[in-house]
Amino acid sequence: GKDGSVDRGAKMVESGVLLVLEMKQDDVDKALAIFSRLIDEKKIEGDSLSKGLSDPLEFLSDIAIDAPLAGEHLASIVSAFVKSGAISLDFLLSAPDYFRTDGKAAQFAAKVLKKMGAEDDAASLDVVEKLMTCDDKEAHPSAKDLIASC
Repeated sequence: GKDGSVDRGAKMVESGVLLVLEMKQDDVDKALAIFSRLIDEKKIEGDSLSKGLSDPLEFLSDIAIDAPLAGEHLASIVSAFVKSGAISLDFLLSAPDYFRTDGKAAQFAAKVLKKMGAEDDAASLDVVEKLMTCDDKEAHPSAKDLIASC
């Protein structure tokens, strides 16, 4: 929280995440090991993590065109950050507009919850419900139904 550390941390998270989205799962696991250590040693703040995920979330659909596993990779990364307690899933509610309206944000949140094994957490279900678009609600009457379909 001093001298721009949140912004510097956010740029580091953004760069690291964007880099591994187009790589193999082994590379994602290595990056997560580094991020986990930074979180455990309190060398990076939760605000840096959520702010650094903004561009990867916004451009996920574009990245996935060339790197089809990018969505799975990003869901793994976000689930690790949430599991660590560094951020909460509700950071997705303030994600970039394009991601929330056209980026299938509710499905992404459902993938994160499945990776965490937290499909029944009431607060997380509320986040998924809030992220659901009209089309999502037509196809799935509830957040639980949407999660089950992912």
